[in-house]
Amino acid sequence: MPKKGFFCFILILLFVPLFAQTIHVSSFELPNGLKVILSPSSSMEAVAVCIYNTNGTRHDPADSRGISYLYQYLMFDGNENLESYDHVLFINKMGGIVSGRVSHDNSVFCEVLPASEINVALWLESERLKSLRLEDASIDFQKSQIFARINRLWETNLNFKAQTWINAKVFEGSPYASPLYGDLNKIRYLNNDRIRENYSKYQNLSNMLLIIVGKFDINELKAGINKFFQQIPPGKKLPGVVANVADQPSSFSVKNWLVPGQKSNSTFMAIKSPGKVSYNFVSFDFLRYYLTDPRISRLDYILNKVNKLNVEIESTVTDYFDANVLTIQLSCSKRINLEKAKYVLKQEFLALTANLITNADMKAVRSLMEIDFIKSAYSLEGRCLLIGEFYHMFGELNFFDAYLKRLRRVSAYDILESAKKYLLKENQVVLNVYPE
Repeated sequence: MPKKGFFCFILILLFVPLFAQTIHVSSFELPNGLKVILSPSSSMEAVAVCIYNTNGTRHDPADSRGISYLYQYLMFDGNENLESYDHVLFINKMGGIVSGRVSHDNSVFCEVLPASEINVALWLESERLKSLRLEDASIDFQKSQIFARINRLWETNLNFKAQTWINAKVFEGSPYASPLYGDLNKIRYLNNDRIRENYSKYQNLSNMLLIIVGKFDINELKAGINKFFQQIPPGKKLPGVVANVADQPSSFSVKNWLVPGQKSNSTFMAIKSPGKVSYNFVSFDFLRYYLTDPRISRLDYILNKVNKLNVEIESTVTDYFDANVLTIQLSCSKRINLEKAKYVLKQEFLALTANLITNADMKAVRSLMEIDFIKSAYSLEGRCLLIGEFYHMFGELNFFDAYLKRLRRVSAYDILESAKKYLLKENQVVLNVYPE
């Protein structure tokens, strides 16, 4: 562990200039209700323009969940003044990049481009808001593409199939149990008029934040925002959706799959964990780093360096507001080594519920978490997402100082309490995958 602690200390030295700074965020609102959030950064000649939508797939109608996932592919379908994918071509020709994603809790569409071209991004986003086409041919094409893509993953990617099953089991009874793409057959045959009708509820100003990060002249920017967005009609705010996950009872569950042609033995251990709005989120995230982050992984140290089990360790964690699941995957060609690894893992969990982790480990993990957070916060697109999510969850703008204060307040006793609450057998779902 001393080498890892020294490595983290060196990384902190590299990031000292960033730690000394804070990030300034301000906001104003247009008469039509559009909330605009600004975070200037004069250290680069670039800017990010982001539409953060507080709707995600959990807000879809229950009989057509996944419809929002379809929208992320239709967002570049052209509009009254642009042909399909002109949006992307305009930005790419300027050397910029375009991204979009729909999750269970939100939807985010972003352009990063030279600061001098900011009005182009504002114009493109306003055009999409005012007159996205949603023609039958494009809708049908994207339905077919999603259907084919997900089916290929289901047939060829064991990890995808396993995580889908795990999420359905852990989040049973909540919107998180459904995959982002919903029921493929329902979406594939959903009436296109229904898709267009729901879009007006999904994409309206009352659900949106316009977030701009980077280098800009505030007066010129406000003039551009007024020019392109002020005439868009306001939307009607819809009631929020509560996931009702945190209070659902947990129970241990185990499932075995025999897979023909499988070369290794694997175990997926899924641990139901707190959502991002939870007070316990940061302390459990601390525990996750300690156990699974490759730079400091306690599990790699215990399983492979101490016990010489030669087990591959991978981990994934969901990114949801109201509940999450940490999945630890252990894989090994020798079945006996995998079974030993599962036993050692259980013993390690028991130890963490009874003993405090060391001060050296606390410092090393906290350093890595701070570094990763600051790297995200100083990325233009990353900062847009952090600002949007923090405001969406807590109604506050000061995400940077608030998170660092929260992280630096975590103690070894908080980690112990988090382990006692979440590293319990009844809080786990286990999927064993063996060769047939």
